[in-house]
Amino acid sequence: MPTARTLLTRLLTALLLVAATACTWVKVPPDAQKVIVVPANRVSACTRLGTVSSTVKATILTIPRDGTKVRNELDDLARQQAVPMGANTLVRQSIADGKGSYIAYHCP
Repeated sequence: MPTARTLLTRLLTALLLVAATACTWVKVPPDAQKVIVVPANRVSACTRLGTVSSTVKATILTIPRDGTKVRNELDDLARQQAVPMGANTLVRQSIADGKGSYIAYHCP
């Protein structure tokens, strides 16, 4: 039979994991908030500037994180990288295993 200390440790570990998977780790600065992520069919009048990639943890201690949160964090990191390029628009190419790839554009 587990001791009270073992049960408490397990409970605290479980609570920490739940809290960690609920958090958003990426904070977006104001200039990056202006960069939008759009489908490829919306950039026909834009100038392609290059590519951007981003990486976040897709699992925490072998527990998969919420896919939407992972995607949002990847998008936010890519938006931050787009700013120094002069991009104001991104097209998401792929997201897999906590890695995202994007094409950066400057649109009128």
